Amino acid sequence: MTGVEPLPDGTTLVHIGPYKTGTTAMQGALWEARDALATHGVAYPGELAHEMNAAMAVALGRVDPGKDIDAFRERWYAMVGALQDARPRVGVLSSEVYCEATDDGARTVLDVLGPQTHVVITVRPIVRLLGSQWQQYGQNVPVPSYDDWLRAILDAADAPDGGTVTPSFWQRHRHDRLVERWVGLVGADRVTVIVVDDRDHRGLPAAFEGLLGLPDGLLRPPADKTNRSLTFAEATLMQELVDRTSQPPWTSADHGRFIRFGAARGLQAAPPDPAAEKLLTPGWAIDRALEVGAAMAQRIGASGARVIGDLGLLSDRALAPAEGENAPVTAIDPGAAAALAAGIISKLTGVHPRPEHRDLAGPVERAVWSRHRAVTELWDAERDLAGARRTAARELARRARRRLGGD
Repeated sequence: MTGVEPLPDGTTLVHIGPYKTGTTAMQGALWEARDALATHGVAYPGELAHEMNAAMAVALGRVDPGKDIDAFRERWYAMVGALQDARPRVGVLSSEVYCEATDDGARTVLDVLGPQTHVVITVRPIVRLLGSQWQQYGQNVPVPSYDDWLRAILDAADAPDGGTVTPSFWQRHRHDRLVERWVGLVGADRVTVIVVDDRDHRGLPAAFEGLLGLPDGLLRPPADKTNRSLTFAEATLMQELVDRTSQPPWTSADHGRFIRFGAARGLQAAPPDPAAEKLLTPGWAIDRALEVGAAMAQRIGASGARVIGDLGLLSDRALAPAEGENAPVTAIDPGAAAALAAGIISKLTGVHPRPEHRDLAGPVERAVWSRHRAVTELWDAERDLAGARRTAARELARRARRRLGGD
């Protein structure tokens, strides 16, 4: 990217998110380009595009329900050991999990990676995050209606603890506090903020190319429609299901497998009804979100961190979502209900829908269902291979710790 100075040789770039700021796109782009990256002296270690549980184990001290925290902690150390062995010009770790790191977790990450760690934070206008985050929360936990959730969230924008309703929203998305925290940990000269402009699809990958000293166009986020936004009716249906399955006898592991990675993925992988109403955001909420964005831009600018992009976008009304208020849902699309049910059935049976069974014969649709099938198969495979991975990861971790001077 023109005007972006590459990071010094020997740097480890740690992309800490936060959520919904292009992290998945960049992880996919880095993963798909691994071989090409290596020819330019850049390493992106791991067995998956996003080593989420490995990052969680070290940064948060927990993993997804049903996972082995020791195995994933050792897996993270093995990834660092792989970087140490490869001695790349620049190493890259990426996980939005790091944005929520505990104090101990952040110190561990920085101490193990060493003084040439450079933190990259991607930010988007808050006004662009409200709808997607309400939908995301609603796939995992019971949440109030969109209007009530907006009032609770935006009233708590300045609260130090993030408020009482989905408090992780502001823990993740007070981008100014996030930047200030990491500047305090590593120094302003080791933090770069990239402002994401949703109208410029090349902007984010080009910024990473500039930081990593890569040729223009090498990083190309893969097309992926399996994580699309839901329509208002679909979100309402999903939240009704979550309300009914978030208490015993359902466990958190059951909920994650059958609802988050079953029902929700089934809905997202199916084409939406083009006539269905999208989620609308009230004008008062847009005004307040832009006000918060302007305040955050001022503090980020004053932090001393390097900024790539225009901080003015954080308060630009031109980027606001569709304005209005949705009417109550009175009917559910049978296609949406069937897609939701199919997602659950695929987790129960291991049988994954084939494109021709849903009249999805085009290459894009086949790719969507292929990705959906791969995600669900990976969930099952990881569980079945946990024992073998644990043994291998522990051995690699022991070797990595010896090289890194650990115990």
